[in-house]
Amino acid sequence: MKNTFLTKFQKSCLPLLAVFIAFMSCQKTSLNNFSKDLALDASTIRLADSAASTRIQVYSDNNWTVSTKAGDDWISLSTTSGSGKGDFMANVTSNKGNVPRKTEIYISAGSKTDTIFIQQKGLTAQIKFTDKNLNAVSKGGPLKTELKINLPFDLLEQELRYETSGEEGWISDINYNDGFIHLQTQQSQLNGQRQATLKFSYLDILGVLTQDSILIVQNPKAEYDDAILKDFNYVKNSLGTGVVTENIYIEGIVIVDKNNPNIAKNPNNPNNKHEIDKTENTITVYIQSTDGTSGIRIRTKTGGDNIFNKNEKVQLWLKGTTLTKTSAPATATISDFPSVNIISKETNSSALVPRTKYMQDLNDNDIYTYITLKDVEISVPSGSYYNINHGYQWRIDTYPTNIRDINGNSMYLLTNDAVPYKRNGTRVPQGSGNISGVIVNEDHPRYGNIGKYAIRPMAQEEIALANDRNNGFSNILVEWSKFPITTPDIGTGTLTATGGNNITGIEDYNRLTGQVSGSAEDKGAVLNGAWYTNNWWNNTKNRGEAWLIGVSTAGINKQLSLQAEILSNVGGPRNFEVEWSTTNDMDSNTWNYIADYTAEDLVNWDNTLLTQVPGFKVVNIKLPLELLGKPQVYIRLKVKDKAAGSTSSNTGATLSTSVNSRMAHLSIKYNK
Repeated sequence: MKNTFLTKFQKSCLPLLAVFIAFMSCQKTSLNNFSKDLALDASTIRLADSAASTRIQVYSDNNWTVSTKAGDDWISLSTTSGSGKGDFMANVTSNKGNVPRKTEIYISAGSKTDTIFIQQKGLTAQIKFTDKNLNAVSKGGPLKTELKINLPFDLLEQELRYETSGEEGWISDINYNDGFIHLQTQQSQLNGQRQATLKFSYLDILGVLTQDSILIVQNPKAEYDDAILKDFNYVKNSLGTGVVTENIYIEGIVIVDKNNPNIAKNPNNPNNKHEIDKTENTITVYIQSTDGTSGIRIRTKTGGDNIFNKNEKVQLWLKGTTLTKTSAPATATISDFPSVNIISKETNSSALVPRTKYMQDLNDNDIYTYITLKDVEISVPSGSYYNINHGYQWRIDTYPTNIRDINGNSMYLLTNDAVPYKRNGTRVPQGSGNISGVIVNEDHPRYGNIGKYAIRPMAQEEIALANDRNNGFSNILVEWSKFPITTPDIGTGTLTATGGNNITGIEDYNRLTGQVSGSAEDKGAVLNGAWYTNNWWNNTKNRGEAWLIGVSTAGINKQLSLQAEILSNVGGPRNFEVEWSTTNDMDSNTWNYIADYTAEDLVNWDNTLLTQVPGFKVVNIKLPLELLGKPQVYIRLKVKDKAAGSTSSNTGATLSTSVNSRMAHLSIKYNK
C-alpha cells in the first residue's frame, strides 16, 4: 500500500516546493533554454493525422532563420526568417492511411541553431497472422500463411527463432506476396517434431509497438511407407464410411488456395444463431483427381493443418481420417485430416485448367472439381453479388446469385460475406460469357432448394461475363424492375395480381453498396424497387390467387424463360406453381403446369430464423416451347396451398389473407 504520511519537515517545505515546481513548469512550456541568441517554446510537437497547422514561438535578440529537413515536402513554413520575438506557422499535409512520420525544423540565430521535432500521427499498424500455427510435412517443401498488414512489408522487423535445440536452418526463403508469407522447409530426419517461431514487428515513430508471431511445426515422418495407392472411385464407391483403417493414399490436384474467402459454406454458430462460425472456410480443401474428372472434399483438423495451395499435386494418406458420403448427389468428404498425413506436395509446372461444360452436362462426379460453365449470364443482373438487407450481415454468410445459360437451365453462384467484391459499388455484369469455379452441393435453408449443383468462383476474374447487356445471348421480351408496374420497363405486356387488392411499392435490397447500420438506404435498400399485395387465397372458390402476366410471343421461335425476385412476409404464401394458358380466366381448366417454386419468409430482427431470407430470392423458370409463336399467352404464378411460416418455423402456420407477398423483378427472355 502506498504510504501517504508526511513529516513535519516535509509539510513545512510544501509552499516552497510548489513555487519551484510552478517556475520550472512555466519554463518548460515557454522556453527550452535561456540563451539570448535563441529560445523556443517547444522541442517536440505532435500533430493529428489530418492536415494541420501549428504556431511556433521564437525568442531572440537577433535576426533568425528557419528551414525544414531536406526532402520532406509534406511540411511547409509560413516564413523563413524573422527578427527578435516572433512566430511562424508550420503546415503539414494529411497523413491519413499512412504510417506515422516525423521531420525536423531548424531555427538559427547568431551563433546558435536549435531543432524542433515534428511528429504526425497516422494509421494504427496492424500485423496479424490468420492462423495460430503453421504445420509442415516431414518431407519439407513450400508453405504459406496469411499475414494481414496495413503497412508496407519492408517496414517490418523479422525474427526467426528456432525452438528445437540443435535444429536450426530448416526454414528459408521467407518472403511476402499477395497477402501471404511464403517460406521453404527442409526435410526432417527427426522422430519427433521440431518447431520455430516467426515474428514480425513494427515500432512507429511515436513509440507504439505492434507485433504478432506464428509457431511453425514440422511433423515427424508418418507410417505411410507401405500405404497402397487408390483412386477416387475406390474412395467414393468401395471404401467404408467412418474412421479409415485401410493403409491407403490418394493422389490429386488442389484446386483452391487456403484462406480464399469463398471456399465453403460457413454455418451459423450453434450456440448463437445470430452469429456465423467461419471455421469451415479455413479447414476446407477441394482435391480433384489428376485427370480432373472426380473430386473429394478434405476437412483438415484445424486451420493450421490446412497448408494446401492451389495447383499443388499432393499425396494424402487416409488412414486414421474419417470418411463420410452422401448418395443424392453422390459425394465424399474426408474429415479430421492432419497435416502429418500429407505424404508429399509439390507445385505443378503447368497451369490448372478447368474443364468446360454446359449446366445440363454436369454430373455428380463433377462435384468438388474445377469447372467452367459456358454461355451463362446472371438471371436478374441488378445490384451486386450480395443483394441483402446489410443490417443482417453478421447473421448471414452466403448469397446465391441465380445464373442461367443459353439452353434455359439455371443454378446458383455462391458468394460469401468476406468476398471483397461482393458489394463494392460496381453493378454485376449485364451480358453473357463463362463462369469458372468449384462445383459444390450445399444446403442453404434460407433460400429453400437451390438445386443439386452450385458454383463457387475463387476470384472475380473467374466471372468472365460481358458488362454490356447487348453483348449477351438474351433478348428481353418484357421486363418489370421497379414500382409502379402499370407498364413494363422494357417490352409490352401486363402484370397484375388477381386478389383484387392494391399493389404497393416497397424497398428492394439491390443498392450497389450497403452497411450494417443507418437508414434503409444505407443498408442497401432501393425505395420502391419492389412491390407487394395481399389477399392471396380465395375462400369462396377455395383456390390461390396469382401474379398474372399477359404477353404476346408472336414471331418468337427461340427458348423462353421467366425470371422473378420473390419473398413473402411471415404468414404469407410460400408455395407457388407456374402455369400457362391462352386465356386469363383464373377458373378455366386450360391452365398447363410448368414448375413449382417457394417464396421464403422475410427475416425478423429479434428472432432471425435460419429459414428466413434477408433479401429477395431469384428464380429462373424454363418455359415450354408450346408458348412460342402465340398472339396472346398468359402465365400465372399462383399460390398452391395454404402453407405458411410462423415466427418460430418455416412451416406449421396457415396462410393469412392479410399478409403480403412481394416481387422485385419479373422478366421473360428468349435467345437471340
